[in-house]
Amino acid sequence: MCDTIPPMPGAETGAVLVDSATRFDRQKQRIVDAATALLNDKGMRGMTLSDVATELGLSTTSVTYYFRRKEQLLTAVFEDTLGRLAAMVDAAQAEATPRARVARYVELHFEHFAGTLRQSERPLANLSEIRSMDEPARSSLIEQYRGTLRAIRSFFGPARDASHRDVLIARAHILNEALLWQRTWLGQFAIGDMPNVRQRFFRILDGGIVTPGTAWDVRVFTPGAVTDAGDQESFLRVATRFINATGYRGASVKRIMAEFNRTKGSFYHHLDSKDDLVVACWRASHRRLADLQTRARAEQASAWKRLSATVQSALQLQFADEFPLLRVTAYQAMPPAVRALALRYAQRTALGMMGELVEGMAEGAVRLVDPFIAAQFLLAAINAAYDLQGWRKDRSLAVVMDAYKSVLGNGLFGPE
Repeated sequence: MCDTIPPMPGAETGAVLVDSATRFDRQKQRIVDAATALLNDKGMRGMTLSDVATELGLSTTSVTYYFRRKEQLLTAVFEDTLGRLAAMVDAAQAEATPRARVARYVELHFEHFAGTLRQSERPLANLSEIRSMDEPARSSLIEQYRGTLRAIRSFFGPARDASHRDVLIARAHILNEALLWQRTWLGQFAIGDMPNVRQRFFRILDGGIVTPGTAWDVRVFTPGAVTDAGDQESFLRVATRFINATGYRGASVKRIMAEFNRTKGSFYHHLDSKDDLVVACWRASHRRLADLQTRARAEQASAWKRLSATVQSALQLQFADEFPLLRVTAYQAMPPAVRALALRYAQRTALGMMGELVEGMAEGAVRLVDPFIAAQFLLAAINAAYDLQGWRKDRSLAVVMDAYKSVLGNGLFGPE
């Protein structure tokens, strides 16, 4: 009979430490997952450490053992989502061609969304609220996201020259924003229909929205004033820029009024709360975009010319104007009631674009694509264009617009 070999000294302690570390990491991940769901549901302002604790059946002290402050937990939430997005990009990068890489990246996003509906996948956090984070976390998280965009840009190979590089930047930005925005509309489809929806979505990415040889209309319109009161117009302009740049949480009444050179008291003379301000900004953006559509309908005979003039005019506002449209993609940062209003306005705009797309197909100027998905694609691109104002500073407006229109019109792999 063989002798039993005694354990090494300290082995029992090592096993306990490993098991303890595993339990620690597992509980920490549970907290991050619960916080992600609450962040997506309530926004950054509405998510609290006590809410997270309640969701998990824990005491608040149990949560603060892992994350002392809410900001630390939010940082962990965003880092977790950015890490999973980076893993998707890495998996897609292994494919052999640009089309195969994009197709795989799209497939991974659709599979993940279907998994969240089945509750077999952890949801991704809405990243729009990163702008509202305090420093240094804000800059670190933004740089991580930019790293993901650079990796997506590499799907298409190296840039041949400066002009080609601009197109690649537009491709990466439009692709990723369209995939992140899809969470607002993809849930309207049955899980079993996801593969078909994905194919229709990829068809737009692959060939764009216009038929070969169709030119974008040269007309660009400027929306009329939102109000006859110049003071109020200027106030909405400043507030919109702050919300776009820093998110709901970062756009404090104090900062907005300081930029506007007014006291906080004068703000509350016109509005009851910050939520009322956000609603006013949403309505102003919706009216301005609707005004662009109205002007295009009045002056353009064909559906494609109406749509192309509207899209170009909206893009110019986002790239160059001091009074941009409020970013619909930042909707998650808003309180639930304001968020619902923002989504309702966004879908009204999308419905109008759908009509123009269908008529454009009948004219032969627009490709045979799913008009609902194409409208969402255009809407995401318009609103997300604001994020590229930094890119725009080193280039002429014409160069930026041409790069963006090339991707929207011809797709991710079309003529440059």
